[in-house]
Amino acid sequence: MSWTVKLSSVSEKHFRKLDASLRKRLLKELRELAGFDHPIKHPQVRALTGDLKDYFRLRIGSYRVIFAVLNEKKIIAVVNIVPRGDAY
Repeated sequence: MSWTVKLSSVSEKHFRKLDASLRKRLLKELRELAGFDHPIKHPQVRALTGDLKDYFRLRIGSYRVIFAVLNEKKIIAVVNIVPRGDAY
């Protein structure tokens, strides 16, 4: 069973502001992430530290997708989509 990707209201707002080609690329990468046995096995995913220790980031070019993994429900909960400089 694959994972389900859910966007928070904040991440959805940021997503809608992106240009069409970047939105298309993000959707492609998120679908790929959802297809993995476990999202943290994706080569572009890293665990965050400090205050964000329960979150992960997916690198897509100069953008970062910050997300949490809800193992019980197999949900990837995207909390933010931001340019690299604003991510942390």
